[in-house]
Amino acid sequence: MAETTATVEEEQSISATVSQTSTTTSSTDLANPAVLESLSDVADVDTVDKINGSVLVYKTLTNKWTATTTLDAQNMEGGEF
Repeated sequence: MAETTATVEEEQSISATVSQTSTTTSSTDLANPAVLESLSDVADVDTVDKINGSVLVYKTLTNKWTATTTLDAQNMEGGEF
């Protein structure tokens, strides 16, 4: 079996080439992954009303996770003591 060599070079996009001796068998260009600086950069997260102590609650009306301090649609089970 011939030795397989893989080379990955980093530029604006990641290019990967796998070759055996001098014949290239596969080559592909991969886009760089998105960089998220904060949770508000996620498309389906609404953090407009965030304050200290907020939690994310999914709202079907907007199809988004929304920052809130009020849990008004949850069923809580505290168990028996």
